[in-house]
Amino acid sequence: MKKNKLCIDCNINVSVERKRCAECVKIYNRKRVKKYHKKDKKRYGIISCDVCGEDMIKNRPTQTTHGKCRVQHKTIDNYNTVSRSKKGNTKARQMILDLGFKLNRSLVIHHIDENPENNILSNFWIISAKNHASLHRFLEKQWSLLRKLNSSNLENCWNSLRDQLTTTWLETTSVKVIKITDIGQSAAEPLNEDNIYVFICEEGSETTPQVP
Repeated sequence: MKKNKLCIDCNINVSVERKRCAECVKIYNRKRVKKYHKKDKKRYGIISCDVCGEDMIKNRPTQTTHGKCRVQHKTIDNYNTVSRSKKGNTKARQMILDLGFKLNRSLVIHHIDENPENNILSNFWIISAKNHASLHRFLEKQWSLLRKLNSSNLENCWNSLRDQLTTTWLETTSVKVIKITDIGQSAAEPLNEDNIYVFICEEGSETTPQVP
């Protein structure tokens, strides 16, 4: 019969993990965690939080707010509750696929008005996941600033500013914006991830930001 080995720390109880008993493993893991968090981590100086104005340690090059102050603007509480097709796609993505366009995993559908239940073509952008994340980071920063400056009527102010801010983001990027009707290719051909494809609606629509 194989003899059970004793814990290398207490030398009393039988070892179960890392050659240690259950109690000594807990102590060992706590020490490892404390040692890890004592390591010097790269910092980017002390800045003033854009939202609360208090001094904070800048942990990332692009950080402008405390984690507690960074409240994202969301039109729904849980994106998993968004309506989906029988194939598991969001209705917006399924609509584009049904039109015959080929979307790989790197391409997503952006809702201009931030409402994923407003599934009309003029409210869609076909955009790469990378650019989509960049756009939302920009909008989240502006939303945080608006919260700081305006404590009342936030939603109405945001709704009137969103399209202008989206246009501003477009102007600061090198991404090319193309009307989906002007791509000059078969819908079955893969779309270029470096471009943003838009469904321009009638002039004067409130749902389509100005394309630079």
